[in-house]
Amino acid sequence: EGAVLVDRKGNAFMKRFHPDGDLAPRDVVARAIFTKMLNEDAASMYLDLSGVAKHIDFASRFPNITETCRERGIRVPEDPIPVVPAAHYFCGGIKADTVGVTAVPGLYAIGECACTGLHGANRLASTSLLEGLVWGVETARRIAKSGKALSVERTRSIPQWEMPAGTGADPILVQNDVRQLKTTMWNYIGIIRNQSRLNRAKQDLSQLFASIDSFYRLNLLSAPLLELRNMITVARIIAFAAGRNSHSIGCHYLEGKAE
Repeated sequence: EGAVLVDRKGNAFMKRFHPDGDLAPRDVVARAIFTKMLNEDAASMYLDLSGVAKHIDFASRFPNITETCRERGIRVPEDPIPVVPAAHYFCGGIKADTVGVTAVPGLYAIGECACTGLHGANRLASTSLLEGLVWGVETARRIAKSGKALSVERTRSIPQWEMPAGTGADPILVQNDVRQLKTTMWNYIGIIRNQSRLNRAKQDLSQLFASIDSFYRLNLLSAPLLELRNMITVARIIAFAAGRNSHSIGCHYLEGKAE
C-alpha cells in the first residue's frame, strides 16, 4: 500500500538490501530489519505510513492495526509503527505427500504442521489457506476410503500408570526454562545462522532436554510441563536438521554463504 521501512532517524534502508526495496521477499525483509537493529543497537525499526495516508483511509482499510496501535499510544497513520521480525508461519514439519500421508501408518498431516514441498524453502504469501483447503479435502477423501478397510486389532491392556511421588512441577522453573528455550532459539537458530551458533544451540538444547526429561518423569504432569517438553523436543529437531543443512536457502540463511 506504499508504507516504507525506516530507521529511527527516518531513513529508508531496504534498497540497500534488495533491488525490490520494501517489496523484497519476507526472509530478506526480516534479515534487513534484524541486521539494522543489531548494528544500531535499536529495539526496533519503523514503518512509515505517510505515503499510505495520501491515497487511502488507513483506519477503514486496517481497523485492527489502527486499534492496536492506538491502544499503545501510537497515532496512525501520523506516527511510524515500531516493527521487529517475528515468527509467523512454521516452515517445515512432518513429511507428507500430496494427500497428507506420512511414513506412520494412519497418521496424516496437513497445513502448517506438514512438510509437503509446496512452499519450497520459503513461505509463499497467501498460499497457506488454499493449501489447507486443498490438502484437507484430499486427505479427508483418502481417510474415508481407507477407513472402510480398517480393522481393530486386539492388544494387551495398557499397564496402570504409577503416580510419581511429590507435587506438581514448580511453575517458576517451567517459566524460566521456557524463557531459556526462547532465548536459545532466537540467538542461535534465528533469522541469521552460522555453524558455531547451531553447534551451541544443539549443546544447550540437549542439556535442557536431559534436565526437563528427568523433571518430567519425577513430577505430576501438567499442561505447562507437557508443552515445555514438546517445545524442547521440536527445538532439538530443528537445531539438528539445520546443522545438517549446509545450503543457505530461503528461511535457512547461513551467514557467509551465498544462496
